Amino acid sequence: MTPPLPSAHTIGRPRFALFVDQRPVVVLSGMAGYGKSTLLAEVTRHRQEHGVAIWLTLDDSDRAAARLVSDLVSAAGISGLEEAGADLTPLRESTMRAEPQSLVDSLLEVFYDAAVPLTLVLDDVQHLTGAPASASLVDHILRWAPANMRIAIAARIVPPLRLQRLRLDDRLTYLTHDDLAFSSEETAEAVRVAGLDLDFETVDSIHHTTGGWPAGVRMAILAARQYGLRQQVPTQLRRDQALAEYLATEVLASLSEDVRQFVLDGTLDEQVCASLIDTVRGTHNAEALLEQCLADGLFLSRASSTDEPWYSWHPLFAAHVHRRLVTDHPGRATTQHRAAAAWWSAVDAHAAIRHALAADDGELASNIFAEHWLEMLMEGREDAVLAALEELPGSSVYCADARLARAMILVQQGKTDEARFEIDAARAGAGQVPEPDHDGFRDRMAVVELFRTGYGLGLSAAIEPAEALLERFGQSRHPTEPAVLASVQMFVGMGEARLQDRRGPVLDMLQSSAATAHDAGLVALELSALAESCIPAVAEGRLSEIGALAMSVLTRAEERGWVGLATLAPAVAFLGWLDLWRGNLHEARAELERSLSMILPFDWELRGLTLNFLTKTCLSLGDVAGARRAMTRLDELIGSGRTTPAWTSMLAALESLVLLAEGRKREAVALAMGPVTEPEYPMARPHRATVLLHAGLTVEALAELARVPTEGRLIHVECLCRCLEAEARAALGRPDARESLELALAAAEPDQLYGPFLGAGGKLRELLKSHLRHGTSHATTVTQILGSISSRQARGVTTRGQRLTQRERVILHYLATNLTAAQIAEAEYISVHTAKTHISHIYQKLGVSSRRAAIRRAAELELY
Repeated sequence: MTPPLPSAHTIGRPRFALFVDQRPVVVLSGMAGYGKSTLLAEVTRHRQEHGVAIWLTLDDSDRAAARLVSDLVSAAGISGLEEAGADLTPLRESTMRAEPQSLVDSLLEVFYDAAVPLTLVLDDVQHLTGAPASASLVDHILRWAPANMRIAIAARIVPPLRLQRLRLDDRLTYLTHDDLAFSSEETAEAVRVAGLDLDFETVDSIHHTTGGWPAGVRMAILAARQYGLRQQVPTQLRRDQALAEYLATEVLASLSEDVRQFVLDGTLDEQVCASLIDTVRGTHNAEALLEQCLADGLFLSRASSTDEPWYSWHPLFAAHVHRRLVTDHPGRATTQHRAAAAWWSAVDAHAAIRHALAADDGELASNIFAEHWLEMLMEGREDAVLAALEELPGSSVYCADARLARAMILVQQGKTDEARFEIDAARAGAGQVPEPDHDGFRDRMAVVELFRTGYGLGLSAAIEPAEALLERFGQSRHPTEPAVLASVQMFVGMGEARLQDRRGPVLDMLQSSAATAHDAGLVALELSALAESCIPAVAEGRLSEIGALAMSVLTRAEERGWVGLATLAPAVAFLGWLDLWRGNLHEARAELERSLSMILPFDWELRGLTLNFLTKTCLSLGDVAGARRAMTRLDELIGSGRTTPAWTSMLAALESLVLLAEGRKREAVALAMGPVTEPEYPMARPHRATVLLHAGLTVEALAELARVPTEGRLIHVECLCRCLEAEARAALGRPDARESLELALAAAEPDQLYGPFLGAGGKLRELLKSHLRHGTSHATTVTQILGSISSRQARGVTTRGQRLTQRERVILHYLATNLTAAQIAEAEYISVHTAKTHISHIYQKLGVSSRRAAIRRAAELELY
């Protein structure tokens, strides 16, 4: 009936005092070791300084309502309430005779008469579970407690009290183990108060291993003091015998038999779902029991809500409970690990291998590894493969596959000679592979050889052997493993995409790869094939659709934690390229630099393309030094002989653009007018024309544009060429400039390719304004382009010092057309009222009262 005294090295947690003062009732719910009693004792001592605090720790005897009331009266008697003027004598005399609720009412009357702040603390209220009479007395106190009373309840499992009304009335604060856990700062404070001098990494490891569980932190501190805990925090805490005994006596012993057995069986993994546990136990009630454990706060939390919910056990709890199962029932544990291996093999091969090894079945683990290592590497899980290689038995008949896996990792690291040694060793051990697996092993070896060829000679050099391999698969009598087939299909598509020759067959191959992977549930391979399809799909047009595909691929990968997966680099590079053409330059630069950090070492072609895009992005941003650095890297790549011949013309065109930006006009023009290297890169002539146009050689620029092939011209090339053509013709005063501009707008409009317009010179901007006034089929596009130009110039300051918003700049350009307010609203997908409001604001900021006056004033301020 008194709060426990603070133990040695207890830390203060003043933030919890606020929870007690915040609302009339606070409930602390969490399993053993979360410091509920310690927190409430601290709060009680604080409240005793300003009033009266009544403390009662419940036990099983309080399940009897009469005993509970008697204990409450006794606790009130020793709390100092009588010194504050209360008379508890009549209550003491009738505690064992009066009806319990009447006695509680009398006790409440005493509380109402008290002239000081009151606090009632009920600890270990879980003992009232299954005792409805006693629980109803607590409900009665919660409902009728006086305004000067605060009530705090602590329980490992909160009995069915009527708390919902309190929550609806905003009179309840409910704290769970997530709230009660130490913050990282509190963990560090606990270590400091204990007198330990641990470095930041060790303290951080203690916090993350324990999840801030106060009892776990305390055990770690004790272990550090006794054993010199340093770098092996997770391992030592999972083996700590004191912590194991604490969990056994304080947690497992308090559970009912069926829940205890469920917990012993269900902690084989930290991350679990109902179907996994039902498979392991041979039952059908795992979902209900998981939800019961969740409701009871049994060191379990919900990890994700997908088609089948996943749950997370506290890692220390799961480790120690499973150790108890292994110790007490080793045969049962082995059987369950073998069942878990079978279940996980279709979900996560690494987890399946771990369970097979835990069942002491090295041959099963090796078999699972042989079937799935290629799939794991395609998911970017090199660490998982290396970990498995360390654990697998060296005497397994599947050792040859382990050699192949090592070879593939060495290939990805660029160590081709070491990979060759492993491949030879795998070939030498092929005779040990079981007969039914011979064909699959040979196919996996062919894939490793293919990747080794691609790394050494480039992706394009691997096309022919990859196509031969696909032909062999088609003629084979045995079914090809989906991971092998999808990998080879993707490899062919990658090589063809880099060559940029056969566009149709490339997309067909990559789509076949994605379909094969999808049907087999190989998500990483499916996403990789879809990412690869983004680059060749540019030739098909519909750039916005490809952009949506790229975003979808990256979003799905991010949801699975595959943010840096190298095979997704083409999707990131495409988004950077698209943003460059749309004029979103800062976004383009970020995406292109990110893709460069992801690209596979041997994918020289994609690296070169991305450096090409980055050079132009830096030039558009005015970062000439950055452009020079990117182009230098591209020059080194071309100089290594690892690129296609057309890149020589691409590099020359980029060099002329950079020279012009550096102010070296004569050198830029000389390079732009020099002979073109064959074969020619598609963008080489438009870039040369850009240099000539900006150098004032307008006629020569038009002549260069005339040499760009029109048949099969890609949409972005068409947009740039027509844009340059319109600017050149406008500079020469030719009337057909408007015709070229209309063609440029038609090419730009479907996918908002505004980049060429935003970087154009003053002649084109004037032509755009004139084009808008004289009429165009693309008024909305012209308006948005002019609005973007105005936004870039950031010169929208009026005489009153007010800036037009981005939306107002767009509407301003519509005012130069013959569109009505209703038509403007329709074009911008806004209401007529909103359009009129924008127009009113424009008039106000420009200090005018009519449409014509607004146009004149905007021209004076160069807002167009």
